[in-house]
Amino acid sequence: MLSLILTLAFLVLPYPLPTHVVVAATSAEAALLGGTIVSINQEALSLTILFPTGESRALSVRDARLLHGLSVGDHVTFELNDEHTLIKIAKLPTDPAN
Repeated sequence: MLSLILTLAFLVLPYPLPTHVVVAATSAEAALLGGTIVSINQEALSLTILFPTGESRALSVRDARLLHGLSVGDHVTFELNDEHTLIKIAKLPTDPAN
């Protein structure tokens, strides 16, 4: 019985998280998304992405280095900041079965 009470106390009482603990992002923070590159504009630092829903959107890119190695038709995952600027992008491997 005592162990049950102690367990409940640890679950209910607030305690500070260690600095090395990573907390999941909330909806107000950056979100990981995915889609297919429709166009790349190196001069304007932007990409147009086609989302799985069928919607396409032009997204600003924070740094030109993020565009290196990307091509139209690449399937990517990416992260946007609060200003809807692309801050991270990763090309997904192609599936030879598709």
